[in-house]
Amino acid sequence: MSRISLFLPSFALFISLSATCNAAEHIYSLTERSKLSASGEMTFLVRFPNGRIFYEDAKDREEYRVRGVLAVCIWSTDAKVVEGYLKAKGKFSSLVQFADKNNLALISWTNPKGYKIGVSGDEMDPSEYRKELRVYDRRARDWENGYKRLCKKYNLPEHNLMAYGMSGGAQTLHRLAMRFPEYFHAIHIHINSSYDLVEEEGKSALWLVTTGTREYGYPAGIRFYESARSKGYHMIFRAEENLGHNDSAATRKLSRAFFDYSLQFLPDARNPDWVGSPKERFTLMQHPAFIGDHINSEVFKADAAAQYMDQDVMVPLPTEEIAKAWGTILNLE
Repeated sequence: MSRISLFLPSFALFISLSATCNAAEHIYSLTERSKLSASGEMTFLVRFPNGRIFYEDAKDREEYRVRGVLAVCIWSTDAKVVEGYLKAKGKFSSLVQFADKNNLALISWTNPKGYKIGVSGDEMDPSEYRKELRVYDRRARDWENGYKRLCKKYNLPEHNLMAYGMSGGAQTLHRLAMRFPEYFHAIHIHINSSYDLVEEEGKSALWLVTTGTREYGYPAGIRFYESARSKGYHMIFRAEENLGHNDSAATRKLSRAFFDYSLQFLPDARNPDWVGSPKERFTLMQHPAFIGDHINSEVFKADAAAQYMDQDVMVPLPTEEIAKAWGTILNLE
């Protein structure tokens, strides 16, 4: 049972719908109003593959037209800013290309805030954390309401969401994924400056956590990874040397390899006879071909890794593509 069920006070939500698009790419929006979010509302946006039009009175309404959904979670509370990031030439163009290539709808939402930027859950005293928890859980419930309405209105598969979050978007994403694990398939969070306490429920998804050695939240990131491992999470952790609160080409390359891997095990929403199991994505995490040392960013074949690193710095790397993107492969045997 998710902890959010403990904090469900009743409050009124006021709902409005809208759709906006530009000449080149059609991006649709839906607004969930709430007194609790930073701006009084959360705007959800969706872009269909290649920016195509959504036809409410045609097959778009009758059956799934996309394989799945990829979320891009950012730090802005401004819907226009978020919309710009979903465009083919926006900041996250590589994720847009990935979505277009694989027939994935791309979604995002304005950041509801509600977390402490530089203070992780394990740095708070218990009473302070419980207070923060109550506030954030109510914002998270607003997110769930808006997300489910978005999926219903635009006929999107509600489950098996793949998601990327950066900075404040990562702050939001990892909190949502641990509160509502039933919606998530694979999660990449990058440069969190703080982390929530790890919840058992979140281990049902595949995780990639990336940061930099000059990022304020780097020590907390290590603690988050260690705690997640102790609770049975299937998680890849990487800290890029000399990277601060920024993106990098190396991170984008690893992110693409991670989502390529995850996509193999993503149920095809268009095909009710899809054969496979999403749980198979965990098999190679449990029996990886390579192991990384997250302190030195060195990679060894799994059967030799114990000779070169301690257990507490090991990171499972399920494929050679991920291993090459993660660090330097050393063949020392």
